[in-house]
Amino acid sequence: MMEYSVWLSRVRTVNKRKKAALLQAFGSAQAVYEAGKAELYGAVPDLTAADLDGLWEKDLRASHRIAEACRRCGAQIIDVCHPLYPARLLEIADPPTVLYVRGTLPDLNGKLTVAVIGQRKASAAGLKHASQMAYELSQNGVVVISGMAAGIDGAAHRGALDGGTPTIAVMGTPIDKCYPAFHAELMEEIIHHGAVLSEYAPGAPTYPGNFLSRNRIVSGMSRGILVVEAGYRSGALETAGKGLEHNRDIFAVPGPIDSPDYVGTNNLIKDGAYPVTAAVDILRVYGAEEEAPAVRKLRKKPVRPPKSEEDTINNSEKTAELPSSIKPVQSALEAAFPVMDNAEIAKLAKQDEEGAILAAIGRIAHLDEIIERTGLPAGQVMVSLTMLELQGKVSQRPGNYYEKQR
Repeated sequence: MMEYSVWLSRVRTVNKRKKAALLQAFGSAQAVYEAGKAELYGAVPDLTAADLDGLWEKDLRASHRIAEACRRCGAQIIDVCHPLYPARLLEIADPPTVLYVRGTLPDLNGKLTVAVIGQRKASAAGLKHASQMAYELSQNGVVVISGMAAGIDGAAHRGALDGGTPTIAVMGTPIDKCYPAFHAELMEEIIHHGAVLSEYAPGAPTYPGNFLSRNRIVSGMSRGILVVEAGYRSGALETAGKGLEHNRDIFAVPGPIDSPDYVGTNNLIKDGAYPVTAAVDILRVYGAEEEAPAVRKLRKKPVRPPKSEEDTINNSEKTAELPSSIKPVQSALEAAFPVMDNAEIAKLAKQDEEGAILAAIGRIAHLDEIIERTGLPAGQVMVSLTMLELQGKVSQRPGNYYEKQR
């Protein structure tokens, strides 16, 4: 019964490393639940008195509710003892105690897994490269892993789906929550041809730190990490950093030295990452040419009808004109959502950050406009926008536009 695994994952006094050790020592979460304090301490000697007190709380009511919610949304619960739990995850310092999975998680033991990641605000070239490389990797039996975020992640998943090998999306939100919302169709495709997973149960709250925590799982499951496009502060660099901690191979696509979109990848290469201009560069590192006649000179990915405007909009270039699909929405409703004067918004931002961001959006606005109007740091604005979207107050639209919800 996986309710016991959920129970163990919710014991806050015990860290993830010790939970994994307990599961491996006892063979199941139910055995941990039923063990006495002396047995627990004998199995994992570095347990503290606080750890033992936490493990002595035997209330399963919340675990039963979570298990029922998983059944309703079609999610499977797997823990460290499950045969499909990725063995590579046990190599990291803080492996997730349980994973909530929708779809079919392939057996990754013995499989080549490569994370394909990059920035959300991706250029047209970056989206193309991510899709093409993921397609070529997938064509050769490589399991492509990414975070299903806007930009590079989404393009990588689409390319991998076209390549024919299951792809895995690791989310920073609860397993029943699609983020960003415009990836709902992509999420369903991945569920049918791979797996979506999260360490967060259905209905769990979402915090900004969840997305950084998610990165360790992307890295931990992967043998290599390919960073396709990343600016100076891209979150993809944090995943690459986790990869170095986890002793993973780091690959990066080089770009123009004067392009802000490639500062991060070029720096990775300077620091020792493998430079990559085609998927075959990665396959050669792992000897895939000898293992599979697959490296079939990597034909070009067939043109696929775009699933959303994200596939056709160059996110790195903000133009004066809004995308045609957005323009009518703004025209019809802009009078009902007047935008405050920039000075008023900046003043409001000092007291009410979320209120200022909502005021800056009006009805719909580009990310750059929101940052300019509020005067807040870009990273701070993006964190707040994420939280507002999760609260249902705003909705992200393709091209880095944000629309206020009624």
